[in-house]
Amino acid sequence: MKPCPTDLPQTINPEAGPKRAGVEVHRNLNCAHYDHCLDEAVRRGWQSFTCVKCPLYATVAAPALGIEAYATQRRAI
Repeated sequence: MKPCPTDLPQTINPEAGPKRAGVEVHRNLNCAHYDHCLDEAVRRGWQSFTCVKCPLYATVAAPALGIEAYATQRRAI
């Protein structure tokens, strides 16, 4: 299977309420392909992207850490 990010016309609010889903809902931050999808979104000029429609979204473990902890846990490139 190939990763397949989908364009979101609006940015994701990390403090989203019940009407808008937050980062943990839209993206699988622990996916091995996350960096590739982020690069793809930047290359295409998207405001934001979601992983929900990707066939890999359900096959990769859900994030163990919240968005706050994730920012300091990114792998070095």
